[in-house]
Amino acid sequence: MDNPEDSVSLSDFIAFLPVSSFPRIIKIASGVYLQSSVYDISGSECCLSTGDLLKVIGKELQSVHLVNQTTEKREELPDNFQGVFEVCGNNCAHATLGELHEELSCGDHMLPYWFTSASDFIVGDHVVQQQLPVYLSSVDKETHCAECQVYYDPHSYNITIPLSTQGQFYECKNTDSYTLEQVLLSPVLLKRTYKCSAMGSETYKIFPVFEVKTVMHMRKGFVFMPSSLEVDVVDITDECENFTFIQPLSLEEVCERESKFPVVAEILHTAECNHFAKNDTYSALQKGKRIVIHRRIISQKVLATGCKGKTSRFFYIHKQYKGKFRRRPREFSTIYDLWTKVVGGEQLSVVVTQDCESSDDNFPSLCIGDHLHTVHHTKTILSYENEPREVDVLMCNKESTDDEDEEEVETIMLPLYMEGRFVEEVKDHKKYSINNIIEKLKLPCEVKVVAKDASLSSDPLPSFSSLRLEEMVEEPVLLISLLDNISECFELPIKYLDISLILQECYDPSTEELTISTKLEELMESFYYSLRKDLPNQQLPPPRPPKRQVKPKDDKPSKKTGKSKKPVHPELKNTTDIHSKTPALAPPPVPPSPTPSPSVLPPIPVPPIPPRKCMVEETKISETHQVKKSNVYLPTPRKNSASHKDSDSDHDYEDMDKTMNDQLKITQKDTKKSRYHFKALHHNLYSCLIA
Repeated sequence: MDNPEDSVSLSDFIAFLPVSSFPRIIKIASGVYLQSSVYDISGSECCLSTGDLLKVIGKELQSVHLVNQTTEKREELPDNFQGVFEVCGNNCAHATLGELHEELSCGDHMLPYWFTSASDFIVGDHVVQQQLPVYLSSVDKETHCAECQVYYDPHSYNITIPLSTQGQFYECKNTDSYTLEQVLLSPVLLKRTYKCSAMGSETYKIFPVFEVKTVMHMRKGFVFMPSSLEVDVVDITDECENFTFIQPLSLEEVCERESKFPVVAEILHTAECNHFAKNDTYSALQKGKRIVIHRRIISQKVLATGCKGKTSRFFYIHKQYKGKFRRRPREFSTIYDLWTKVVGGEQLSVVVTQDCESSDDNFPSLCIGDHLHTVHHTKTILSYENEPREVDVLMCNKESTDDEDEEEVETIMLPLYMEGRFVEEVKDHKKYSINNIIEKLKLPCEVKVVAKDASLSSDPLPSFSSLRLEEMVEEPVLLISLLDNISECFELPIKYLDISLILQECYDPSTEELTISTKLEELMESFYYSLRKDLPNQQLPPPRPPKRQVKPKDDKPSKKTGKSKKPVHPELKNTTDIHSKTPALAPPPVPPSPTPSPSVLPPIPVPPIPPRKCMVEETKISETHQVKKSNVYLPTPRKNSASHKDSDSDHDYEDMDKTMNDQLKITQKDTKKSRYHFKALHHNLYSCLIA
């Protein structure tokens, strides 16, 4: 079995091996893939070591190559190759008939052929002359003799020739032609050398490449490898008839063998379970650990979320959990949330805890303290943009209390898009188990754990002021226990754990009752959100409110114009504002004095009118206003600023008041002088008119 002389290349072994002889057990003898060399086939990494055993259970043709016997150049044939191959005869002489037969056959497979001898050879009492054609039809393995027919023109006779007969034997010229399919189906023909008119006058050997389907010891699943791997193998099928190839099984594959339960299994490989849940039980499932698989069940558990501040924790609460719950009021943020519960068959009573203003005149607004009792959901037709639309609404009985403590009940309809805060009125103060909640209440719901599970060493659920029970989760699990502690069982999820097992002997179930220890599991945050994606019946967001009617562009105020202009009286249109950008209007010109008469005394000369202080101040204020509007910072002028560094800010206002009073006095004096000059001018004009 270990004789290297018995080894052949993997390509020859697979090519010459007919499909009818499968399965075959082979042993890796030698080659490139020695000492645990690793290769990658179609993304599957595999390792071949000297002495490894493989069971070949099938092969599939992948490609066909021709190798030029002169240049050793390899060429791949197309799939639709239609050429015909002619056998090139073997002209080498062999000392015995057995050597020739070994050359022209392939193990137990042979085809009839013609041969002759360059010299006379003796068979018993007969002498077969040289160059006579002999047809070999079959060989008896027990007697090692060939059944032949000697042709002596025009006669022929049958003769049995021992394979040990000596002579100078060689094959006669073969004139037969074969298609590529015929060559591939015959191991004997694959050994031969051919000529093909479609490929020229060169001689070729045909090398098919197969995908080999194998089973490896202690390797999971089937292993596919090409027959072109440069390894030598030995066929040991006869020596290993009772050898069993052990294949690791995944949890899904173990479930398919449910008829063997309960069964003892050994763990060959296990991946980290930290991605799934914080469960110390899974940490005991290490390589080499033996477990008992009792049965496959459907696990029922509730997905729950607890919040503390900004931190959330997620749990699986199993039906075996013994804690007690009490209902808490639920909170809703939209009328749509209430509508979904009514559609599901619930009737709710809620209290409005936030004012809800309706943007649509068709629907009422809600105030804090209003009580709403859902009645039913319906549809109504409303007009939007002068078009009738059918919208979903929720009919409710609204109870509000006025100042005289008299309740008024009003039936209203509310749009689904209305937002607010609504708190459920809960009058149920019973204590529920997790089984009662599953049977009597509809999920999701808000609860508080009022009594912890005493069987747990640490129960985190009572520490939450509120738990949200989201929905029921059902999934297949394996009920298993450790072999050294049979009575205590726990659930092993099939879908989320990567564990490889080998099944061993069957387990005789005892009469002792099994106790399921899986009651509460804390889930990892990443696993929770991936689970939420896979769970069905996720609620859709509430509908959008209808678009408001857009006013025409002409009715909109211009963006460049700030506030709308106030109407101005016609008589005040020419009045100058002290904050206006336009300069103040000059005073009206003084009319020229008429030419005095000689008889009239010359008029009193009129002194020049000094510029009015108020107008100067007005111009300064206007210029200052213009500078301020140019977005340039100018410091406010102050007198003796250095001497007032330590003074209080009230002193600044006193200086401003003093300055304003001084300006007012100057203005009053100028006004009196202007009146005097005006009276003098009027007197002169009157005198001239009289004269």
